Amino acid sequence: MVIIKRREASFINGLKKWAFLYGRRKTGKTFLVKNFVKFDEYYFIKRDRTIINSKEISYETFIELLKLNLKNNKTIVIDEFHRLGDGFLDFLHSIGTSGKLILLSSTLYLSKKLLSSGSPLLGLVAEIPLGLIPLDLTLKEVCNLKYEKKEAMELAIFCREPIVIDYIKEGANARELIANILIATKHTVPALIGEIFTEEDRQISNVYEGILRAVSVGKKKAGEIANHLFSKKLIQKESSTMIQQYLKNLIEFGMLKRIFIFNKNEYKYELISPLIWLYFYSDEKYNYGEEATPEKVKIIMQELMPKFVESAIREFFSYKHGLTEAIIEDKDYDIDGCLLKFKKPEILLEVKWRKIKESELHKIEENLNKFDSKRKILFVPDKGKLKSTSLEILDVGDL
Repeated sequence: MVIIKRREASFINGLKKWAFLYGRRKTGKTFLVKNFVKFDEYYFIKRDRTIINSKEISYETFIELLKLNLKNNKTIVIDEFHRLGDGFLDFLHSIGTSGKLILLSSTLYLSKKLLSSGSPLLGLVAEIPLGLIPLDLTLKEVCNLKYEKKEAMELAIFCREPIVIDYIKEGANARELIANILIATKHTVPALIGEIFTEEDRQISNVYEGILRAVSVGKKKAGEIANHLFSKKLIQKESSTMIQQYLKNLIEFGMLKRIFIFNKNEYKYELISPLIWLYFYSDEKYNYGEEATPEKVKIIMQELMPKFVESAIREFFSYKHGLTEAIIEDKDYDIDGCLLKFKKPEILLEVKWRKIKESELHKIEENLNKFDSKRKILFVPDKGKLKSTSLEILDVGDL
């Protein structure tokens, strides 16, 4: 079984104040706390506001136990605490910050409100968002299962989605494994999307799903997304202003990210989860929901995998070096990564998820040398004997 200890665990254990851990469903918040964080008592709040410790207890008993434990400087975890309502938030504000309280929530939209001006929690808690697992952690674990470089990377990208990890086993073909995972989760993924909106006290609408589907098939700019939605009669006007709030909400929900296009001073949108991206792309383009087989999914992955790797590698280098993700788009060429430090290119990055010829290497060198940056990197599955005088050539082993 693959078990990944996330960096947030050490941060939480080292905190001397209360903590607020939040992120969309199935990102591993409860697993992280139960397995890697030191605590004395754990309470889970069900949707009907039932409070579960080792057994079901009343709200009044819970409040008395909480006051006593915090007074005795114990560490208390409350999972999905927001379900207790505003009155509980006022109670927390009134009792001060003795002991250590760790609050967990899957309400991404509400989480912003809980930390906004006027909230009872403002200033009481350390804010800790939890997204997908970082690539370097999943890659390390997958490599321990003795996969070849290319397969290890592809599997590690999908393992960033915690619900995938339970399906991983040593020796299985990576793409076949991913295909089987997608089929096994064909009802989980759409349910997960719906659950995100349910937790936000709003129903998933055709517009939200339409945006996710549009982005999955390459409608990456706000205008392109709006045109797609208008053609489907999901919005009333063919205007990007009609969807700006939807896009902002999807970013806050942890579904989309916005990437700067350096040479055009505009943005593109990208799905964050490779599993959700693969699901919507397959369903939108190939009616995946009706006729899903491992063979068909593997064909679809052949189309999408280079995009998954490009996105993951660009994010990896930007995170590792503290840089801002950006790209370059031109009518004659694209550059997969233009990682910025104070709005200036620090690393230029090209990702090729296949073997490349000498002539193609020269073209990549030419494109990357059109811009000034400290480092220029070509990332490939296995660099073998590839050499360049102007580029760093890196592969999976170098990560």
